[in-house]
Amino acid sequence: MEKTYCELCGKEGDLVDAIVEGVIMGVCLNCSNHGNVVAINQPVVEKKIKMVEEDKKAGFIEVIVRDFAQRIKKARERKNLKQENLAKDIAEKESVIHQLESGKLKPNFKLAKKLEIFLNISLVEKVETNPELKKDINFEDSSLTIGDVLKNSEEE
Repeated sequence: MEKTYCELCGKEGDLVDAIVEGVIMGVCLNCSNHGNVVAINQPVVEKKIKMVEEDKKAGFIEVIVRDFAQRIKKARERKNLKQENLAKDIAEKESVIHQLESGKLKPNFKLAKKLEIFLNISLVEKVETNPELKKDINFEDSSLTIGDVLKNSEEE
């Protein structure tokens, strides 16, 4: 089991997530009074993990939508926020928001969920996968072409 240390004082022990000066940090209970503790409802988190596992078994995966940049920008503008203000509100750097909106940076799922909740938009969608369609490539087959390999990699 990995040891956990407070990101403020270095004390080993149980940590809670807290927003300290605009940054989410893992801190001990003593240091949590320097910021606002982020409440995480564990049963909901566990339920979400089970739902994702069931979706994978059912042939679904979650992906970030292709037009995430436009969705983020439009939602921010609807709330009359500047990039700087949005960044502060969700404890991210302004440069991250700028890169997201310009499409240079694709959000990870944690950031996408944070933006979804704050901006009330959808950035993650479920996509059906069909593992039966994927065929194994026999590299010893003399009729194998680069097109066959590319076609198979696009299906993944």
